[in-house]
Amino acid sequence: MNQSVFFYSLIEIGISLVLGLILLYTTFRIIDKFIRRKYNIELNNVAYSIFTSAVLFSVAYLVSGIKSPILNSLRLLQDQVGYDGVLIIDVLKYSSLFLLVIIIAIAMVNFISISLFTLMTKDIKEFEEIKNNNIAVSIITAVVIISISILVKDSLYLLLESFVPYPEVRSFL
Repeated sequence: MNQSVFFYSLIEIGISLVLGLILLYTTFRIIDKFIRRKYNIELNNVAYSIFTSAVLFSVAYLVSGIKSPILNSLRLLQDQVGYDGVLIIDVLKYSSLFLLVIIIAIAMVNFISISLFTLMTKDIKEFEEIKNNNIAVSIITAVVIISISILVKDSLYLLLESFVPYPEVRSFL
């Protein structure tokens, strides 16, 4: 058995569980505070549940790739000749940086996609329709949120990879 792969997988599972639970719970509380309470939407509203589920899926989908840059940073730091830093401090530093970037990006992606969609559909007041349990409007809004998340995922990960401390490679051209 390859022990280093085993321990890396345990770290990855731990990061996934902790980050996932914290971010999903925080997202749910934010949606509850700023949307459900603002529009006085009841908890048993199916349209609101569809909308909330789409936002939570978007967050989970976009966060799912954050582990790779964190683990790449870990491996590069460990394998670096003459590395004399404290690994746990560097892990926390890069994890915090990646987490901050991803949280800001997720908030912007979801806010912009919802705002642009509501702007484009001037005749429909989406959150009033969701309050009235209009499932059709909720499904369309949910699909827009999920679709935008799918479209920006690769660009977001490229942004995160730009923070990974890859060694400099000489250009031969």
